[in-house]
Amino acid sequence: MRRAAHAAALLLLMPDATWAHTVIPGIEGFPGGLLHPLLVPAHALTLIGLGLMAGTLARRTELLLLAIFAAGTLAAFALVALACSAMQAENLVLCLGAAIGVLLASNLAPPAPVAIVVTIAVAIAVIFDSVPPVLTISGTALALTGSALAATALVAAAARISRTLPASVRTLGIRIAGSWIAASAIMALALRMGA
Repeated sequence: MRRAAHAAALLLLMPDATWAHTVIPGIEGFPGGLLHPLLVPAHALTLIGLGLMAGTLARRTELLLLAIFAAGTLAAFALVALACSAMQAENLVLCLGAAIGVLLASNLAPPAPVAIVVTIAVAIAVIFDSVPPVLTISGTALALTGSALAATALVAAAARISRTLPASVRTLGIRIAGSWIAASAIMALALRMGA
């Protein structure tokens, strides 16, 4: 347990350049894309927060958000194929994560139109920030396909967990998770802005 805590602390102290887009050196393409949303803290926090938020809404709205998220990743993929890019995509991911975390911590359910806009923004920001530093179209396509699949699966899993938590811990547990997501995203933004 102690060694795991030390390893986690060392990973958190690594400079941003190490985490650029190839999360684990040597693992690129589809496998690298699959790992990207799971191992980049900004992505994981925001995607888990989005899933938790979706799971607190009506079941029909949750399913709509999951479908919209998957469609949003495809739309972002198409934009990347058209050579669109976003310079500050990771900062946008963190801002969205902080906003979602505040909503969860406040126990506020956003209206469906707001939830839809947030879902689309997260999908696009995560995919834009997942573009690998490879120079081939096929390498980029494989990596982004993996990222889109992993991100969608993570959002769906978090929504499922949120919905199936026992009522006795659901509200408090989600509020605690939201406060941690918001705090982590805000601290990461502060560190990025101060650097």
